[in-house]
Amino acid sequence: MESKGLQDLKQKIQDYQHYGIVLLGLSSFMYLGTVIPFAGKDVTDEIVCGTTSLTGLGFTALMYFQAKRLKKQLQNIES
Repeated sequence: MESKGLQDLKQKIQDYQHYGIVLLGLSSFMYLGTVIPFAGKDVTDEIVCGTTSLTGLGFTALMYFQAKRLKKQLQNIES
């Protein structure tokens, strides 16, 4: 039976991966808001959508970096 610490670490890895997926989806949606033209959209809307998209991509990269770091930590503990 695995210890509680290993189970918690595996759960954190899954959580970070899920957060990354959600943030990637949000970033894609916001990017579409920047690219697709629609009536009433001004420069401010494009800037907000673009900035939000880039910020979301940054946080996505951060989540996957954390998951990768925790996976290495888990491998070190298990071996």
